[in-house]
Amino acid sequence: MNWVKKNSYVKVLLGVAVAFIAYIYITDEKIEQYEHITIEHGDTLWSLADEYRGKMSTQDWVTFVQKENQLFKGALQAGQKIIVPVAKDSVYIANLSEEEAGNSIKVASDQK
Repeated sequence: MNWVKKNSYVKVLLGVAVAFIAYIYITDEKIEQYEHITIEHGDTLWSLADEYRGKMSTQDWVTFVQKENQLFKGALQAGQKIIVPVAKDSVYIANLSEEEAGNSIKVASDQK
């Protein structure tokens, strides 16, 4: 213990490490998973952001999706498949219907 008292830089280093870990934990976007979605008529990146972004800001989410899917003009086309980040605290509700041509997934998020 005397060694720690004599070497005050150890305290500073430990303090910085704790502060850094706290910063990472607090600013965690909670993005842990990604989903492939199919664009439907009328979808925009901003409307999709409202549905999938979780705690990310809309602009950050849109920028991420544009980079990930190489959407430099931001234009989406019906039927196009893209990858989007989904908050890890999202709850998935599968809507399986025989009348539908494909399966769709609804994502709900606990945003407080």
